[in-house]
Amino acid sequence: MLIPLLRCEAATVYLTIRLVSEHVLARIHRRKYKDVHGKLFDTWDKYEDDEITTTQLLRRCSNIAGLGPDSTHDPIHDEDV
Repeated sequence: MLIPLLRCEAATVYLTIRLVSEHVLARIHRRKYKDVHGKLFDTWDKYEDDEITTTQLLRRCSNIAGLGPDSTHDPIHDEDV
């Protein structure tokens, strides 16, 4: 189980080294985090403008960060949606 994962990782080392040396990898990471931060700030603005509830704020931030559930259905807080 671990051997195939290590083999896959080893296959991408050369490409990763090349991308880092050409500063391409840093640009890709910056773009990714810029998009994530933009979504988080938009969500916070909606919360401050009372467009969404605290539960919705936390759920959206969790989903943006990739930590939340795939579904927005939550039977405990359905009234908040």
